[in-house]
Amino acid sequence: MTRIARGRLKVIPPGWSEHHRPTAYGFLTGECTAYTLGDIPDWPAPQEPEVMPVWESAPCSVQFLTQSSRPVLVADGLEVIATHRISVPIAAKWLHYGTTIKVLDNPDDPDLNGREFQVLVAESGTTNWTRDYLCQDVNGQEVRAA
Repeated sequence: MTRIARGRLKVIPPGWSEHHRPTAYGFLTGECTAYTLGDIPDWPAPQEPEVMPVWESAPCSVQFLTQSSRPVLVADGLEVIATHRISVPIAAKWLHYGTTIKVLDNPDDPDLNGREFQVLVAESGTTNWTRDYLCQDVNGQEVRAA
């Protein structure tokens, strides 16, 4: 049996993430905002929910996920798994499940401008250069419901 020395041999040198982070940030060519929705006042009449910004504006990258966007039939309902991965700077405030990310400006694909995505999962790891969120396309849900 071969033993591997733990803690002595490092494949990735110290400062690896910090060294590569500027290059990774170069891929964040879009601009996004993130917000949560507050309670919906029901008196005197139903109104729009209060929008509470998490961050006003941050560089971002939005990528379509081809493998995980297949619909899955669940108890006579259609459940769509994450459709997009949205990357933002690692220092941006952490987002939680249900937070909405809206694309403000994306010069590479203007059709994404104004689209909204709901955070399903925040990906994390030890050598991240950006904070990646697996999201569901909110706009696609509205189109199917109409």
